[in-house]
Amino acid sequence: MAKILVIEDDDLMRELVSVHLGDAGHDVVPCADGAVAIRAILDQKPDLVILDLGMPYIDGFDLLAALKGDPLTQAIPVVVLSSRTDLQSLDRVVALGAAEFLNKPIRVENLLDAVERRLHNSAA
Repeated sequence: MAKILVIEDDDLMRELVSVHLGDAGHDVVPCADGAVAIRAILDQKPDLVILDLGMPYIDGFDLLAALKGDPLTQAIPVVVLSSRTDLQSLDRVVALGAAEFLNKPIRVENLLDAVERRLHNSAA
């Protein structure tokens, strides 16, 4: 299937998302923060990124802006998975180029549907 980078600082959430994506047949690369994720994205060349917003070192907003501003990574679809529900955060990630915004807590079916939708759209 696809190589998916999961960038999440919460150990339990990162593990849960990684397990569900792995069970669905995807190759999952977990990252605990944005600084580690930048190197992993360049080295692993994922098909999709799942991104939390509130992280240490480099937050999700800055990482999303960097990904979408770099010709080497701008085509990688990014699904934001966050507990933030304010309209300002949603507007900001959309403006920065996120493919989709999902709220935590997330139902497994919704996560897998979003991943398949974004992988299909990027392959079309």
